[in-house]
Amino acid sequence: MAALLAASMGIAPAAASSASAAVVPAGPEAVPAAPSCRLLAGSGAKPAGDAGYKLHLGGFPAKQAVRVDGPRTSFRAAVNAKGELDRAGLRHGAYTVTYQNKRVVCVVPPAQKPGTGSVKVTKAEVVVLTPAGTAVDCTKPTTAEFDGKITATGPGKVRFHWTLSTSPAPTSPGTADFPAGSSTQTLLHVAEVPPAAAGATTVTVYATLHLPDQKMTARSGAVTFTCTK
Repeated sequence: MAALLAASMGIAPAAASSASAAVVPAGPEAVPAAPSCRLLAGSGAKPAGDAGYKLHLGGFPAKQAVRVDGPRTSFRAAVNAKGELDRAGLRHGAYTVTYQNKRVVCVVPPAQKPGTGSVKVTKAEVVVLTPAGTAVDCTKPTTAEFDGKITATGPGKVRFHWTLSTSPAPTSPGTADFPAGSSTQTLLHVAEVPPAAAGATTVTVYATLHLPDQKMTARSGAVTFTCTK
């Protein structure tokens, strides 16, 4: 048949035979990717050993069943039609993926440390919330309220603590968790103001927000109370 078709088209039989045997190149989707596995630190990643990491698999055969082994966990799953799988909420540590009697060792980043990561603080400030001239009984303890504001580009965590002008001791320590991108976290701080000296007519205090990992501080304006006693 090929010979008859070749004759009708004026093609030599040998050339027709060669044409019929030609192989059509495979498309890009036919080239298998190398399976890979990577542990990623999520926005909620904490110090080593805590949950907050995500495992990403890629390049596996479509819908391939796999077994994942890692710190305090072992589970079976199947990648999707693109050969990918994501699993969040995992601990930091070594992971391996087994499939078809083959093993893939996952790439693991260094563990996140408190107050570190890719977060970058661009601004810190403290706003006074207590109205000036608030009347209080200065023979008793009272409170002053402040809003600390930290602006940063994440993801990552920023450790902080407070001090009041009446005492250098750190109080109200905490951690602000920043997602990817730029954002501002507001931190309400209610500071305890001790009683004033006998005979005082006013009490003035201020608060300072400390970011130890960034070596940054932000100081509030003064809060002045009027003493009723």
